[in-house]
Amino acid sequence: MTDKVIIGELGGRGDGITTLDGKSIFIPFSAPGDKVDIKVDGNKGRLRHIHHSSSHRVDAKCKHFTKCGGCAVQHINEKYYRLWKSGLVRTALENQGFKNIDIRPLEMSSLHSRRRTTFHVIGRNDGNIVLGYAEKGSHNLIDLDECPILVSEIVNFISPLKVFLKTLLNNKQKMSIQITRGDNGLDVAFKGKGDVDLNLRMDLATFAQENDLARVSWFDTSLKKPYYEMLAELKKPYVTFEGNKVFFPQGAFIQATVQGQQTLINIMLASLQDGSHVVDLFSGCGTFSIAAAQTANVHAVENNKEMLSALKSSSNIMTGIKQITTELRDLFMRPLLPHELDKFDVAIIDPPRAGAKHQIQEIINSKIKTLVMVSCNPLSFARDVQDLSLAGFKMGSVTPVDQFLFSPHLEIITIFKRT
Repeated sequence: MTDKVIIGELGGRGDGITTLDGKSIFIPFSAPGDKVDIKVDGNKGRLRHIHHSSSHRVDAKCKHFTKCGGCAVQHINEKYYRLWKSGLVRTALENQGFKNIDIRPLEMSSLHSRRRTTFHVIGRNDGNIVLGYAEKGSHNLIDLDECPILVSEIVNFISPLKVFLKTLLNNKQKMSIQITRGDNGLDVAFKGKGDVDLNLRMDLATFAQENDLARVSWFDTSLKKPYYEMLAELKKPYVTFEGNKVFFPQGAFIQATVQGQQTLINIMLASLQDGSHVVDLFSGCGTFSIAAAQTANVHAVENNKEMLSALKSSSNIMTGIKQITTELRDLFMRPLLPHELDKFDVAIIDPPRAGAKHQIQEIINSKIKTLVMVSCNPLSFARDVQDLSLAGFKMGSVTPVDQFLFSPHLEIITIFKRT
């Protein structure tokens, strides 16, 4: 049995929403204004037929759309998409009681701009393999051969990677492949169970040479404490922050797109004055630290030893920047305390998705005058904004930065001033 409904709006995950018998029903891959038949299961609806297409509906960019779980809204035109994605931030803030919020236009990365990904792979009994992403709502993999999101270097690497993996995986054997496009080539880590023997090491090194990879590593997922073992490094992978090279370690976090990274840096730099003293919390490899060090002395705090070491060693050979000091510290377990923060004029914080409630509280209790806040989660962002506002910080304009096209994920950046 199906129901004929009209789609009202897009929800937070990109599903269309309609009301049936007083209950909200969420229908993936539908567009506001669509007249459709759906099959209802609980609060979910499966799209069966489109009687009338919405004016917001467009053709998808990828043949895998609706099967691949990576994208939710390729079928929405850009105008509505921008409104929806900015609305995720506005709704989160309004739910915390904020009104008249200055939300800047969405800063949207272009197609073929995402420079890091993880593919999942499984062997089949016919000697072939399936490489791609999980289907929406499933652990089954779609066999990927195109993607409008990924940079061309990664897309072009899919075919030779599949050929090579056929020699590695037997029926139902699984592996994942983590890839980062550095500025000088691909950094590729193979993640699977068990050690690599001498023959496989040689095969991987040859594969790296044949495909002009920057680096190839192995990550043994069966170990209690897995680590990246470098098998071949033809050129040390690096990314560039404000013209300065940072040679990043395997598995390092870097911003998903160069465009998104530059937008965040530009907004952060607007908060600084010559001679500022800056603390960069959750600094990673130094996206903000190195940019800020053009005009300010910077103290970078990070819990990942390898990323912090990359920042330190890379900054030591840079010219034209001010001093960067580093500190290895778990800011969830040991947030910087007010007396440690008081020596700085500006704090930059870019925490993981869960936010950094305890560190925010210590910033509130300190004498920090300016806070640059970056978040990848509108909900934790809104929670932290409320705490800061109650403590006398005034929020400036909020800029949503879209590095995750056609998905409900986005970055947010704003600058707080203590009043």
